[in-house]
Amino acid sequence: MKIFARISLIFLSFVLILPYTVSKADSMDLNMVFVPASEKGDDQDYVNLIKIIGDLTGIKITPIRVTDYNAAVEAVRANRAQIAWYGGKTYIQAVEIADVEAFAAGVRKGDSDASYFAYFVVPSDSELMTLKDVKGTKLALNSIGSTSGDLIPQVELMKAGLSVKNKDDFERVFYAGSHDACLMAAINKHVDVCGMSSRNFDARVADGTLDPSLVRIIHRSTPVPPPPLAYSKKLPLEIRNKIKTATLEAHKYGRIGGYGGEMSHYIEITDSDYDLLREVDKLLNSQ
Repeated sequence: MKIFARISLIFLSFVLILPYTVSKADSMDLNMVFVPASEKGDDQDYVNLIKIIGDLTGIKITPIRVTDYNAAVEAVRANRAQIAWYGGKTYIQAVEIADVEAFAAGVRKGDSDASYFAYFVVPSDSELMTLKDVKGTKLALNSIGSTSGDLIPQVELMKAGLSVKNKDDFERVFYAGSHDACLMAAINKHVDVCGMSSRNFDARVADGTLDPSLVRIIHRSTPVPPPPLAYSKKLPLEIRNKIKTATLEAHKYGRIGGYGGEMSHYIEITDSDYDLLREVDKLLNSQ
């Protein structure tokens, strides 16, 4: 009888603890890290969505702003953040380094899907008309590792028979540090051509920062997989599913944004959507 009573007491203790454990998961504190899409510091594009996700899940989510994608990867790897916005190329690196999984991507208002492009932009009075014309010029890109401001522009240049690694192809290759800085370098004629994200270009036109008459787009890339939202696979599956569902439903509860401005809604994505970028990355690294 004593043994039975002891087993019963242990079972009762487990039953009492179990509901507490579930509620503890619901009330856990998480951090979501992001890199602003522009120098305008458009933090509110991210904060509104984060608040809605937190309200729908009951999970307290704190936004953390960092200045570059390497810091975003490291934050999740070190468990200082559990959710992150990445660029496409940075995401495939984060999969290897920080054990993350993509789950959603934003569709910008007015767009039919979540994909976007790399633009090659020149001053409006430039004599450059096509990508083949940029040989021997001064080229600005965003930052090393940027998907639409480095990786995809390099691929498009390769199609035109050019390479940023070939000193004979360009007078100078300059990494401006952001899409906005790259664009301004072209407008102010510090460089001849800028390779940048279509999302940032369109956002600057929409908010009045950029007068489109000052520049011309001489080339648009093939569609680029969108900047993903990803979460750490260390999070319990139940929590990951709650976050994903809330993200996909968030547009019903208020204005939402993300990388590149206001979004109409978020769609579900998977890791395999970034296999194209993995192949592109391998191709460039093999040069």
